[in-house]
Amino acid sequence: MIVINAANGSLRHNRARYRFSNRILTVVQRTKPIVIVGGGMVGAAAALALAESGFSVDVLEPQPEAEYQPEEPYDLRISAVTADNIALLERLGIWEDLLQARHQVFHELAVKEQGGPWLEFGDANGPALGYMLENRVLQRALQQQCRRHPLVRFHNERFAALEHQSGGDNGTTEFVVRTASGTAIPYRALLGADGAQSPVRHALGLGTSGRTYREHCLLALVKMPQPVPARTWQIFAGDEVHALLPLAEHHACLIVYAAEPQLNGIKRLDSAGQQKALEQRFASEIGEFKLVKMGSFPLRHQQVLTPWSGQRAGGVIGDAAHAVHPLAGQGVNLGFRDVQAIFSAAGSANDETISDVLARTLMQRKLENNVMGHGLDGISRLFRSEHRGMVRLRRAAFALLASSRGPIPALRGWVGTFAGGRFTSK
Repeated sequence: MIVINAANGSLRHNRARYRFSNRILTVVQRTKPIVIVGGGMVGAAAALALAESGFSVDVLEPQPEAEYQPEEPYDLRISAVTADNIALLERLGIWEDLLQARHQVFHELAVKEQGGPWLEFGDANGPALGYMLENRVLQRALQQQCRRHPLVRFHNERFAALEHQSGGDNGTTEFVVRTASGTAIPYRALLGADGAQSPVRHALGLGTSGRTYREHCLLALVKMPQPVPARTWQIFAGDEVHALLPLAEHHACLIVYAAEPQLNGIKRLDSAGQQKALEQRFASEIGEFKLVKMGSFPLRHQQVLTPWSGQRAGGVIGDAAHAVHPLAGQGVNLGFRDVQAIFSAAGSANDETISDVLARTLMQRKLENNVMGHGLDGISRLFRSEHRGMVRLRRAAFALLASSRGPIPALRGWVGTFAGGRFTSK
């Protein structure tokens, strides 16, 4: 733990609120750090949470996000950050900065089966359910905050390996992180936030389970002649799912989840053909629009079998621990909830206990992440099935949840809360 000279005591005991103070903080001693591999949204947020709790943190990120330029077109990588995680970003001190960048609030979430009634959560005049943020904007803000924090060292370095090194505390052998440039970093604890193909997870010997969905996600940035309502929605349309994310400046992100051959057929078309293919799927709901750009990626459900290695004092968070179907926009939100849990637990830890605290925290998070992953997997299967019994079941479920009788509104509110943090229901 770091000792800081400050007017009101140590940084540790003041929960590292350096950004709200005019005090000059002087680092007296730097102890063995917690190393985080991956400085994306989840990794950078975890670094700030641990630093705010008084721990020294080193972040390895070989490709830091470039400075955001407001005149640049929208990026296709967009996250629907839910209300509970907006509160986390406020605690980390970056939310006011994000509000100065391009963003879009959403107040409603809706879902339906094609041809059926909408099942709606939220209220157009009610509290925000969340915000649409470009990943690059969010990453840049988090990384810049890391660079400003006195307890975080940000290295533009790539992780290469975990190695044994003699001469650790009490003359024992310890593990060190070896970077691609050859630097060795002894660590107190190690967190991999380096994506679904995580090299850190492999180095820690942590196995995974899961399956490919044999489908891809197609993202299409479009511009519309009118402002887009602050409402995100999904339509289950046979063997496809169609969705919309509202964006600022008359833009929207249209999403199609479908089998790879179907989406490859769209991608092979010229721009006019792609426009027509999207109009066939979305024009009846949103009217006129113009395609700006398009991209796609494969979908996979993957869960780490155990998120922590006691022998190597390391674990994984975010996509390195759980890659889920993006059906409900829960990917980055689950990662941020990993960070929330770490933030809450680290406040009562010290240098000697932080490794055990992280181990317990990640094991606790594994349960919720598994529930969400398998839940989204089940929803995907349910709405893809053409079995007569399954069709009747899902239509009955929609009709039930859309009802205003008895306890159903409360149940609908619970479903919304489970999906997105602080949802209220109609």
